[in-house]
Amino acid sequence: KLDVHNQVLLTLMRLRLELLVVNLAFRFEISVSLTSKVFHFWIEVLAGFSRDYLVMWLPQETILATRPAVFTDFPNTTCIADCFEVFVDRAQNMLKRGCSFSPYKSHNTAKVLHVIAPNGFIMFISKAYGGRASDKFITLDSGLLKYLLPGDEVLADKGFTIADILPYGVKLSLPSFRRKKQQLSEAEVVFSRRLSKVRIHVERSICRMKCFRFLKYIPSPVFAKVNCVDNILVVIAGLCNLQPSLIKEGEQS
Repeated sequence: KLDVHNQVLLTLMRLRLELLVVNLAFRFEISVSLTSKVFHFWIEVLAGFSRDYLVMWLPQETILATRPAVFTDFPNTTCIADCFEVFVDRAQNMLKRGCSFSPYKSHNTAKVLHVIAPNGFIMFISKAYGGRASDKFITLDSGLLKYLLPGDEVLADKGFTIADILPYGVKLSLPSFRRKKQQLSEAEVVFSRRLSKVRIHVERSICRMKCFRFLKYIPSPVFAKVNCVDNILVVIAGLCNLQPSLIKEGEQS
């Protein structure tokens, strides 16, 4: 048997290093079946703790008080949103395989909505959707919209076209892009550069999550287990929130 400390260590090692269950069983001198049970048990426990204490929507006053100076051009920014994808095994079921096939990645993936505060804190992480799901569908289905209030501003990439489903009074800011081969105006270019400068933080946050090598490729047994991937995502998001701020010191003041 393992004590609690080593059980948690085993779980974190699998998330961070993507060690196989067989490998962990050998390292901790326990059976493969017990290793799997320990991992799934602690993922559920840590996910519950993360949802209650580590990954939460910050109050408006906290967002305002902790907004870095780099957001001067976007003073009403409440959050920065983006989706990322994780490779998964091809499902045996043809319907499930089609739902998880990503046209963007040309591979079967799980797609996740990732939302951070201007200070880099992960406030919202959706459940895992099939790679074919659109950004708009995930935004609508995930429950993100209930957190947005009139006067809020959401920053996103140019493909994140969700303006028509946002609550009344919520502004969506996207980089300008060319339509019908028309050249962008000088003002649009300047705006896009300023937006990209602050939107980069959500990409850095996603990269931090993907440092947990378990998210490089999710095996079939884990992806097939109900809520397992969703729990893993929120645990990793919570662990990322315990790390030092990803906003550089020069951008804070």
